[in-house]
Amino acid sequence: MTQTLHNKLFRVWNYLFNFDYVLIFLLLTLFAVNIFIQYSANDQNMTRMYNDVFYLALSFGLMIIIAGINISKIRAAALPLYVLSLVLIALVLLIGVRVNGAQRWLNLGIRIQPSELCKLAVPLLVAYVISIKDHILSYKDYLVGFVIIAIPFAMIAKQPDLGTGILVFAAGFFVLFFAGLPWKVMIISLIGIVASSPLIWSFLLKDYQKHRLLTLIDPQSDPLGKGYHIIQGIIAIGSGGLWGQGYLRGSQVHLNFIPEKHTDFVVTVLAEEFGYVGVAVVLMLYLLVALRGLRITRMAQDRFSRTLAGSITLSFMLYVLINMGMVSGIFPVVGVPLPLISYGGTATVVLMIGFGILLSIDHQRRYRPL
Repeated sequence: MTQTLHNKLFRVWNYLFNFDYVLIFLLLTLFAVNIFIQYSANDQNMTRMYNDVFYLALSFGLMIIIAGINISKIRAAALPLYVLSLVLIALVLLIGVRVNGAQRWLNLGIRIQPSELCKLAVPLLVAYVISIKDHILSYKDYLVGFVIIAIPFAMIAKQPDLGTGILVFAAGFFVLFFAGLPWKVMIISLIGIVASSPLIWSFLLKDYQKHRLLTLIDPQSDPLGKGYHIIQGIIAIGSGGLWGQGYLRGSQVHLNFIPEKHTDFVVTVLAEEFGYVGVAVVLMLYLLVALRGLRITRMAQDRFSRTLAGSITLSFMLYVLINMGMVSGIFPVVGVPLPLISYGGTATVVLMIGFGILLSIDHQRRYRPL
């Protein structure tokens, strides 16, 4: 009896020991940063803080649950999840909630943004399709992958939400990149996009999107309109200096010059109150998370796991790059939150489910049942 109990405890220990606790610790550290920054960004409003902590706890719990699921079961869910995401986006186009001229949300008791689900569903299905047969991929395989990516991209752009559409496209593209998409295809595609840019500008971009691009070049051309976000963001980042003005003491932030300071422009709170040093520390945390993700990618045991892990990792870093570039005036304002630090519901939950998949991929490699 004692020996049987000992064996069971040892098996449980062996199962639990083989998770990547370094990655989990880094994510929890970013959660701690989130709570401190959101407390300031929300002007110490405890109602929003309770909501923020709720979503953090929910997303962390989902991550742990997903991490314990065998990757083969996650793989089997690729097609149902993709179909579900397309159905939800179609419902958004039909009966979605319209805010500021964009129809991006569904009201199901709580407001959700189905396009966020595509950031997982698209790379999952692309990785599944290219891993059905263990053979050298042909151009036909890559073409099927691009079709899978293009359908939700077009539907999301219709909302209109070109920023999220591009992120969904990128998540699927990263799968094809790690699968070995030839460089000549990428170069020819890039040349084609650049060559067709006048047509894209004239026929595809809406007026507000053109205005955003023009404002990026010269924010002072519309200082109280589209350029306001960029100008105030740069002022807040610069006013923090090297060490910052101190926690809860940011002048731009607490005098309400910064719009969306708890969501898309949350990095201004970090920069103004903790300075360049604070931003550098957070960037280092992001880099360490990315390095753990790339390590999992490199050591993955099959094509599905490798390409999916690579896509999740690069997508995470792309979100960081776009958000910080947007706030500092390098990229146009497209409404991309700062991962795990911006206040958010659906985006945080989906991102943490992605990390749960990363942990599941790594656990499958490490764990050997006794």
